[in-house]
Amino acid sequence: MKRFLVVFLFFVLFFDAVAYAGQYNRIISLYAAHTENLFSLGLNKQIIGVSTSEAFPPQALRKPVFSYREDPEKIISAGPDLVLIRPFIQRRHPSFVKKLKDAGINLVSLQPNTFSQMFSYWLELGRLTGRVEQAKAMIKRFKTGAKKIRGIVSKIPKSERKRVFFESIHRGPKTVAPMSIAHTALEIAGGIDVATDAVVAKKGSNIAYYSKEKLLSHADEIDVYIAQRGAMNHVKLRKIYEESGYGAIKAVREHQVYIIDEKIVSRPTMRLLYGIEELGRIMYPRYFNDVSKYDNDKPINRIQFAEIVVKLTNMRYKTPGYRRYWRRDYITTPGGRHFYGYFKDVNYDSHEYLYAETAAYHSFIPLDSPYYFYPKKPVTRKELAYAIFVLFDLPEGKQFPIKDVVEGSPFYSHVEAVVSNGIMKLKNARFYPNRVVSGREVIRCVRKAMGIVGR
Repeated sequence: MKRFLVVFLFFVLFFDAVAYAGQYNRIISLYAAHTENLFSLGLNKQIIGVSTSEAFPPQALRKPVFSYREDPEKIISAGPDLVLIRPFIQRRHPSFVKKLKDAGINLVSLQPNTFSQMFSYWLELGRLTGRVEQAKAMIKRFKTGAKKIRGIVSKIPKSERKRVFFESIHRGPKTVAPMSIAHTALEIAGGIDVATDAVVAKKGSNIAYYSKEKLLSHADEIDVYIAQRGAMNHVKLRKIYEESGYGAIKAVREHQVYIIDEKIVSRPTMRLLYGIEELGRIMYPRYFNDVSKYDNDKPINRIQFAEIVVKLTNMRYKTPGYRRYWRRDYITTPGGRHFYGYFKDVNYDSHEYLYAETAAYHSFIPLDSPYYFYPKKPVTRKELAYAIFVLFDLPEGKQFPIKDVVEGSPFYSHVEAVVSNGIMKLKNARFYPNRVVSGREVIRCVRKAMGIVGR
């Protein structure tokens, strides 16, 4: 009976809304994935409110916040002509849903449970909001991106394919359910899930039970252990490494344990492509971190420099935290504080943004302004030396005269470190700090530094 009521409720809510499809000018989204997708459909102006769990895109954090845990009157008084929710809200907060319906508000509950349902979900959002063509374009872009990733995976020999345990919740432990979005993301990235016999927690759930005993029975097979961190799993690497019995797991013994942001591997949004790519970079860095296109004598700019460093070091992409943590996650610049999403000169919906924000977060490209990354600005020897000094714990160097660098200045220690370790060279006792560097020079220097510190 309960299942019938949930299905019937969905039908009624959807039936009421369909008559107004494409006419909505005031939308409130109470699920972060809906919000991301609405922005991808170009509906920034139509969104008048978002949930408490927003993280992306940056504009979403500037919208008024609403919650299904609050008095429904707050939403009713805002005057939306469409409120988007998900089944969880229907199940757990039926009185909230009823009050909105009784107030005559069009309410639609949507959430895909599997990867195969994701494209239909995007089309449904497109039909509701009069953005069907934009939804089709999203699907096309996603499929093109996934095809590119599959092309990389196809070059990986079967003998090199990694067997993976993908943790969804550490307690238990629990894994990602077969056919879930995260599970399919792992498969597209070339991973082999060792827990395909996991028992789904309940119908439609993305979580599956997997006992520690069953996990440890695969101990010698698990090449990589990946845990998604999010609202339901606040696990840290130390917790996994120190878990009783986990020392028997091959991935733990060989230090192949990684944390990934659940928002890019479990949410049905365009950023899932970044999550799939990140999974690939974790498992197959040699294939996914190719920088050969920059291995030439052409001058390199800041965004290309960021990409090279992020890929060569296999640095995890910086992703934004939830709204409630956002104000703690900042970088201090001479012009103020930089928060994720502040850059005005880099498109947030691009790989360039991933590289720019990752570089800023790890401080290997210093920012002069919280709002500008200056992506096309050429990189100099001075900036390359700074990045290497910041990223690598190099052995202490010796002092020597440098004609074009002031001894005792902060920059002198950067040059001293890279020169004394043989990473960069002087010519006639000069460093030429403002000379522009090439991609080949960056690749050579970063690889040399990695070799020195044993990475």
